[in-house]
Amino acid sequence: MAASRLPKKRGPRALDRLMGVIRDAEDWPVAGSAVRRMADAETWALIELKQRLDELGDSSRPPREADRPASAAEILADLVRRSRGIDPDAALDALYRQTLSQLVPDQVAMLDVLAERRVAPLCHLGASRLPAGPVSITVLSNASSLGREAGVLLREYVPQYMTQLLALGLLQAGPEQDTLEPEYELLMADTQLREMREHVRASLRLYPRTLRASVSLSDYGRALWRDCRPAAEGLIQQGRY
Repeated sequence: MAASRLPKKRGPRALDRLMGVIRDAEDWPVAGSAVRRMADAETWALIELKQRLDELGDSSRPPREADRPASAAEILADLVRRSRGIDPDAALDALYRQTLSQLVPDQVAMLDVLAERRVAPLCHLGASRLPAGPVSITVLSNASSLGREAGVLLREYVPQYMTQLLALGLLQAGPEQDTLEPEYELLMADTQLREMREHVRASLRLYPRTLRASVSLSDYGRALWRDCRPAAEGLIQQGRY
C-alpha cells in the first residue's frame, strides 16, 4: 500500500518571495529611505507570517478559519499594533499609499499637468435672484481646464475629480489670477459650463454668476509628487508597469 502523501507546506517558499520584495524595495515609489528603514520593523512581522503560512499547510486546521475576512476589531487591532513600531518615514509611506489608493488615472494625469504648470484656473457657477445680487445657490463647483489639458477620458466629471483632490488635501484653492485671464475665457466657453448657465436661466429662472478662483498643489501634494513621481517613472521605464 503506497504511503500517503503529506501536504506540502508553502510557508518557506512564500516567505522567500516576500523577502525578495523587501530586497527590491528601494525601487518602490516611497518617501526617501522609508522602506529600508521599515525592514527591522517588518522582520518580526514576516516571522509571524511564516508561522501562519505553516499553519495553513497543516491539514488538521480548519481552512475556513484562515479564509474568513478580518473583522473590524481585527483590522483596528492590526493598525494599533503597527502604530507602536512604525517610524516617521514608514508612517509617511502609509499615508501616501492610502491617498494614492483613492485616485483614478484621470486624476493622476491632472496632477501631472498641474505639477508642471504650478497654477490653473478654477471656477464655480452660482445662481442669483438679481443680476448683480448675491449668490443664492451653487450649481457647479470646481470646474477647471485641467481636464482638457490632461486629456482625461471623462471630461464631464472633472469637477468631481477636482472636488476629491481638494478633499484629499492634494490641491489648494486660491484667489483669481490675472495672468490666467485667457484661460478663464476658454473655460467659460466649455460645453459643460455653457449648458449649466442655460439651465440656471431656463429651468431655475435665476441669473448665472461665475466665481473665479485658482488651484495649485498643496504642500502635501507637492511632497507626495516629489517623493513618489520620479521612482514611479523609473518603474514604468523599466517595463515593470
